[in-house]
Amino acid sequence: MQQFGDVSLIPTRVFFYGLKPGEETIIDIARGKSVIVKLRSVGNVNDDGNRTVFFSFNGQTRNLEVRDRSVEVKTVRNQKIDKANPRQVGAPLQGMLSKVLVKDGEAVKRNTPLFIIEAMKMETTITAPDDSTVQSLHLGEGTLVNADDLVLTLA
Repeated sequence: MQQFGDVSLIPTRVFFYGLKPGEETIIDIARGKSVIVKLRSVGNVNDDGNRTVFFSFNGQTRNLEVRDRSVEVKTVRNQKIDKANPRQVGAPLQGMLSKVLVKDGEAVKRNTPLFIIEAMKMETTITAPDDSTVQSLHLGEGTLVNADDLVLTLA
């Protein structure tokens, strides 16, 4: 009851089997108070395994993103940086890793460009925080990254 509220108010058939597109139901939420819910349509599954559900609530059209548990979604998640480790360099924003400008074992000086992230037609260059050596590259060019994805580790 804490997570979804009092679902006993939903008609039993609708609770267990849901509505079909175009079908509507009346839910009595209190004595003399009812709401009319009509399912308009259900969208296709997106890359995250969600569907957009369009419905009317007392005549006003609304939509929700609902997880479709019948669909298996395989998402690739990159390793995140350990914020306690200053030797790990990650992506500061979401985008595409368009260029990696260093190689494993390469010595870099402070402010040497390490890699470039492209997001919304703008490029952001990530530089070395201090003099060091590139210990290992974790992601290659063309990889889609999210904020704090581990790109490389410095020695």
